Amino acid sequence: MWRYAQMFIVALSLVLLFAQLFVRSGEVGFVEGIVVWLISWWIILFMVLPLKVKGQFETGEVVPGSEPGAPSVPLLKYKAWLTTVLASGFWLIFFAVMELGLIDIDALPFMDQLGPQW
Repeated sequence: MWRYAQMFIVALSLVLLFAQLFVRSGEVGFVEGIVVWLISWWIILFMVLPLKVKGQFETGEVVPGSEPGAPSVPLLKYKAWLTTVLASGFWLIFFAVMELGLIDIDALPFMDQLGPQW
């Protein structure tokens, strides 16, 4: 059941992202959506990388010529999928907040310092 929920989150974010190519409705455009998703994906990847890591010295299987602190099983496929699901969930929240106008960007205190071009 959890796997289907993960796939739904990723699929929904992809559908909404690519729908911005055809229906320009509000604040989030296609390029802005991709940029936000990619930046959040990389940030979340670096947060997820240390999860479930056991060094070679902990398992007792140190490969000759390698660093003993290197992970014995890095689980990169699992971490890439987890990162994708979390980044898609973050993007959905970002999309909802921007499209529904829950945060008025012009009302932020620092916006008056950016000048009239903003």
